[in-house]
Order: sequence, then structure tokens, then C-alpha cells
Amino acid sequence: MIKFGVAGIPLTSKGRTYMDSIQEVANLGLNSLEVQLLRVNVSEDPAIEYVDMYPKDVTDSIIVDVLRPDDTGNYRSIGTEKEIEEDDIVQEIFWNMARNYDELKEGSEIARELDVDISMHAPYYMDLLNGGEMAEKSLNHLRWSLLIGKAMGAKRIITHTGFYTRKKSESLKNALDIYADVAKKFSHENGYPYIGVEASGKKDLFGTQKELFYLADRIPEVEPILNFPHIHSINNGSLIDAKNFEDVVAAFAKYAKYDLYSEFGGVEYDNGNELKITAIKHGDLKFETLAEVISTSDRDMDIISMSPLLEHDAQYMELMYWRALSKKYQKKLAKKI
Repeated sequence: MIKFGVAGIPLTSKGRTYMDSIQEVANLGLNSLEVQLLRVNVSEDPAIEYVDMYPKDVTDSIIVDVLRPDDTGNYRSIGTEKEIEEDDIVQEIFWNMARNYDELKEGSEIARELDVDISMHAPYYMDLLNGGEMAEKSLNHLRWSLLIGKAMGAKRIITHTGFYTRKKSESLKNALDIYADVAKKFSHENGYPYIGVEASGKKDLFGTQKELFYLADRIPEVEPILNFPHIHSINNGSLIDAKNFEDVVAAFAKYAKYDLYSEFGGVEYDNGNELKITAIKHGDLKFETLAEVISTSDRDMDIISMSPLLEHDAQYMELMYWRALSKKYQKKLAKKI
């Protein structure tokens, strides 16, 4: 089955919450939603008002971690599964998409009822590899995305890795260590989503196909994410004919969890670097060619519109796919006659 969806809140959605987005996706006849962890306010506060409560019972914020003093007075993370005590500090997220864990759970139930697949994208600006405050902030965002993703029923959390360090070999080792540690603490066995590491569209950003496959070969929780505009850009226009698409789809399909998850949009690029994501009909990355390829395959895929036109282009891709499928059956029928 080929499913189509959008990255973010549909443009036509009157409401701006997680549940509003799911319902609008279903109303549009689409089957997939990539929720984005954007515009969140994070605060670290004394836990006095939440004493004797579990983090998931708090109604006015999403508590993503509880810090508790050890015997030396240093605060350590104890996670979100224990009752909050008087001396604790809580890390809270205030988010326009959902106010608390109950709303995340309700949204996941609605998504199942409406047959809408849920994934989640961590914040777009991530720099996990270069140390310092930005790396710590990026790692926290990835952890919080996994925690929230589990609560909302997401199959995978999609993330960028960030800029290379001085040597690409050093960056690869750093990435392996970081993702392995995250996967150990947020394992799929314990109900957390897979870690979807996205292909890069720029030369100075980690995420070539070879790098993603290297990680996935060594960390079972890592899923390489096929971003067609990024692959096309970094290879300076590599996806033109059907064979190009067949090869890249087959390569990523070996590592797919559930279905093959992908993102599509038009793109402007120069000298191996993405410049801008555009509407699907613009540029030389043609969905019609991909539609022909997937119409002759029995592979399950999830294709997310990252175009500025979002659901308009998701519906356009679905139309192109059904046209390609119709042509295939017409040819089969003609041969029988």
C-alpha cells in the first residue's frame, strides 16, 4: 500500500492541535501525518505543585523529565515513570499541538480509528556532533521527541544530525556513539519509536546514504529516511530517470521499518547543495517518474509532502500515482486482448 501525507499542520486545518491535524488529514483523504516539534517553550521549574503526581497525570504541561537530588545534592534525571517529590525539579514543555499526555493519547486513538499513520520530526535545526550547548540542546530535543512520540503513537522520530566536525570519519564515529546511546535509553523494545535519521541535502551536513546505512547496520533502532529532494540535491541532480529512482528506493528499502518512509517536494539546488524546497511541479525532480516506478512495485511506502503547498501536493502525488497504476493495468488488459 502507498500512503500519502503531509509534514506539519495541513494548510486547510482550522484548528492547530494534534487532533485537529489528524482529523483534517483524514478529511482530505490522506493517510499519514508527520507532526513537527516546533514552537515549544521549555522551562525548568520546582515541582512543588506536582508533588505525589506522576508526570503523565499533569494537565497543563508535558513533563519530559524529572530531576532529583542525589546524596551529594547534585540533580540527576530519573525519567518520567516515578511519582514527583517535593525537592524535585521538572522539565516542562508547553506546546500548541497538545497540552498534556492525555491529549497525546487521545490523538493516537483517533489516528488509529481514522487509519492515519503518525510520525514526528524533531526540530529542524540540530547539531549533535560539535559539542557544547547546541549539541546538548539538540540531544534533549531528540530525547523529548522520542518521549512525546511514544505517547502520541508515532512509528518513528525523524531527525537531522547536524554539521560535520573537522573530519568526516570523526563525525561518523560521534554519530554512531550518540545514536547508540539514545537507542539504548529509548529502545523500540520498550515502546519508543524508531530513530529516523534523515538524508542530508547539503555537503556540510552529516547524512550521506553511506553514512546512514553504516549507522543502521550497527544500531537496530536507526532507520535511514529517504528524503528525495535531499538525495537529488547532494548528488547534484541524480534522480532523473526511472532507474535512478529504482536504485535509491531499493537501497533504502533494505533498512525500512514497517513501510518505506520517504519525503518528497520540488527543489532548487546548486553544486550539490539544496537551496530551497519548492512546489512539486517546479524543477527537475519529477514525481511522475517516481509514480511510474512505485506503480510497478508491491512495496509498502509512506510518501510525505514537504512542499510549501503541503496537502495540495500530497493529493497531486496521489493522483499521479493512481494514473500510473491505471496505465499499468490498461497495458496488462491490452496484452490479454
